[in-house]
Amino acid sequence: MNMILSSSTLIFPLVTVPYVSRVLQPYGTGAVAFAQSAMTYFSLVALLGISSYGVRACAEIREDKVLLSQTVKELLVILVCSTSAVTLIYIGCIFLVPQFRAQKTLFLIFGVGLWLSAFGVEWLYQALEQYGYITIRNIIIKIICLVAMFIFVRSRSDYIIYGAIVVVAGYGANICNILRLRKLVDFSIKTKLNITRHFKPMSLFFVASVSSGMYVQADTFILGLMGTTSMVGLYQLVVKIKGTLITVVNSVGNVMLPRLSYYNTHKKSDQAGVLVAKTLNFAYLLSLVLVCWCMLEQKGIILILGGPEYAKAGVALMLISPSIALSSLNSTLGYYMASVKKEKTWAIINLVGLGSAIISNVCLIHFFGIAGAAMSAVLCELIVFVIRLYNNKKFIRTIVKYLEIIKTTLCVAVAAIVTFIISSYIEIDDILLNFLNDSVIYFCVILLALIVSKEYFVCQIINKYLKRSTK
Repeated sequence: MNMILSSSTLIFPLVTVPYVSRVLQPYGTGAVAFAQSAMTYFSLVALLGISSYGVRACAEIREDKVLLSQTVKELLVILVCSTSAVTLIYIGCIFLVPQFRAQKTLFLIFGVGLWLSAFGVEWLYQALEQYGYITIRNIIIKIICLVAMFIFVRSRSDYIIYGAIVVVAGYGANICNILRLRKLVDFSIKTKLNITRHFKPMSLFFVASVSSGMYVQADTFILGLMGTTSMVGLYQLVVKIKGTLITVVNSVGNVMLPRLSYYNTHKKSDQAGVLVAKTLNFAYLLSLVLVCWCMLEQKGIILILGGPEYAKAGVALMLISPSIALSSLNSTLGYYMASVKKEKTWAIINLVGLGSAIISNVCLIHFFGIAGAAMSAVLCELIVFVIRLYNNKKFIRTIVKYLEIIKTTLCVAVAAIVTFIISSYIEIDDILLNFLNDSVIYFCVILLALIVSKEYFVCQIINKYLKRSTK
């Protein structure tokens, strides 16, 4: 179900980005991207790490209705207090910070998203593994927003309307979560709330979540402060492509935390190790395929999704593409660390990532503009990945026999080389046809190489299909 949800997340930008990029131009898309990036910073603080901590805390007790209801009520009280305080600071910044004040209406609209993101209780639905509901709800909201975008966003001046649609598309489904909450939580149960018991474990999740979210958003935010709105407009297309592809890759990893927490609570370490290994294999395979595809087809991807006005963003897309693989592997290792209660180390590593992101972005953006922001994103993810890998080296040794890194790398490398050679001989003038031709060749060669090498996931899918067809 999460794969279906991720596929919808991929399809939505494929439909909206080409239209929005051409209608709003770099200035309009840049203004929305900067406001969204700034709001995300405030949202991370308001959530206090509950988006991750809540998943683990609720997954461990999901079979005890009384304790689960008490935990959810306690976390909601904490969120009311934190979000109220953060909102006051956010409103103050709108009137005091020049870059915020210049787009006051847009920032106020995203302020609504601040509250919706805080009270979406997505962590509870993930802990209970209700992915069917999450998927259907998100797809319906995205379809509504897609129709609204084509109806109401018609000129360059409509970027504020587009910002409102972005808020609804991103957080509107959380209203459904709130309305449905009584089906999962019994608010009538009279238990004494013990809010303080969450502060110590939650504080580490808070540091980890805030620093992680901030270093991921640092490139766009710092570019907005140091560069121009048009530069942010060019770069936001690159970030949107990267973010969409990372979401697809993480579709499996995102469902791992509640199951890992359950395994570790019930002393099923062997099953947990196999699950992490499978997730790492899937993340590495899919992300490496997409990294090479972005490098080979960066020109076609940018021109098709953005148009000629975004042609300068092609180099940035090629430079930032390795972060797709690094980010996905980082997420998987991060979920493992959270499930085994290594959140202190997780938090420290993310703080290092945030520090490296700020320093590298300030230095590289000054000299290289949007290309510097792209290089900084990769450098930051690489630093975090190396530290996480070193910190979990003992665990990695126990699952290395399940990993297929060499086989996957060779298959993708062969496909990339074959595609590059063929495309150099077959050049089609039409950008779209040339892009489709190269992409079909690339993915067909990869599929063939994976079948020949008997890669685990491909073999599993083929075997399941053959079993169904023979019934």
